Amino acid sequence: MVTRRSFLAAAGTAALALPFGRDLLGRPAFAAPSTCGLTLANHGSAPVNAYITGREQGTDRLMLLRADSSPYYPESPSAPQTPLPVDCSIPVGAGGEAKLTLRQMYAARIYFVKNDGLDFYVNPGPALVEPAFANPSDPNYLKTWSFCELTFNPTQLFANISYVDLLTALPIGLNLVGDSTHTVAPAPTGAVNAVADALVAQKNTDGQPWDQLVIRNGGGVLRVVSPQGHMANNPGAFSSYWDGYVGQVWDKYAGTDLKVDLQGGRGVYTGRVNGGVLTFNDGSTFARPASKDIFTCNDGPFTNNPADSDIKKGLLARIAAAFNRSTILGSADQPNGTQESDFYKDPTTNHWARILHANTPIGYAFPYDDVCPDGQPDVSGAASDGNPQNLTVTVS
Repeated sequence: MVTRRSFLAAAGTAALALPFGRDLLGRPAFAAPSTCGLTLANHGSAPVNAYITGREQGTDRLMLLRADSSPYYPESPSAPQTPLPVDCSIPVGAGGEAKLTLRQMYAARIYFVKNDGLDFYVNPGPALVEPAFANPSDPNYLKTWSFCELTFNPTQLFANISYVDLLTALPIGLNLVGDSTHTVAPAPTGAVNAVADALVAQKNTDGQPWDQLVIRNGGGVLRVVSPQGHMANNPGAFSSYWDGYVGQVWDKYAGTDLKVDLQGGRGVYTGRVNGGVLTFNDGSTFARPASKDIFTCNDGPFTNNPADSDIKKGLLARIAAAFNRSTILGSADQPNGTQESDFYKDPTTNHWARILHANTPIGYAFPYDDVCPDGQPDVSGAASDGNPQNLTVTVS
């Protein structure tokens, strides 16, 4: 089954990897229809423009859907940063809807921007240059925009809301109707301001630059961005944040077995730190991670390698999740030796994820947020169905 990690691995996005997660537990395959209804519903009081980007299933061509559901395939330009030559915006008035037919595509995003349009560019390839949320030089930087993600392939439609990159004051919700109905609630009103206030408070507690994750436009909060998003433009930020915690973990598992359950009957694997490397009994190895590796979940020892075994991908997912939730030091049994109430208790933790989950009902806060102990709730904010009939994406 597709997860957000496989979505972005297909897209070539650096933030995510392709290990097995909680959604890859041997569910049966289905023959999905070739098209699905798509409703874009604006529950807000201001007009929005929507944009649908991705790769066409089967051909791998870069594709955008236009307002009449027809595909547009950008050609490879002669120079980088060539403006997208065709307006692919889909206008949705305040309180209105736009109905389209969604064709199979992968690594796709549905963008919404309030009271404005988004500027897209094309690089040779072709490759789409999408809006940047943490780069002040991007022409979209001061606009109010957000997105959800989806992959629609011959097996299923998988969609998710995500705060791996950012949270804005333009919340998105999902309702997928197929063999059953799947609903993902949007962030509640005021969530972006509550998260911003909590990040500033965390900076005052530990002195780390959490307050720099808050992007303001005038006096208001425009968006809050994740540590990995901030580090892309500020590589020195948080650079040594995890060092002390990682040192304690490496010391502990030099003398204690770390047991990782891949779940779904796929076995428990045992690892020890030897010579500075965490080595498991299947031969999978992980070097000592740096702060960037932990926050991005796709760097250093946590880099996704499609050639890795499914076992290593499963181990990677659970180890990275245990670091972000700071449970790996307290429990040698991952992930089932922990409960949701154990997450984010250490002073060194992914406070972005902690604060997001305290203020939003559901949604990925880091790439492995769909890994959870058996019997505990899935907070990843994903919806999937093997027989999708209609996907409604709401913005408010």
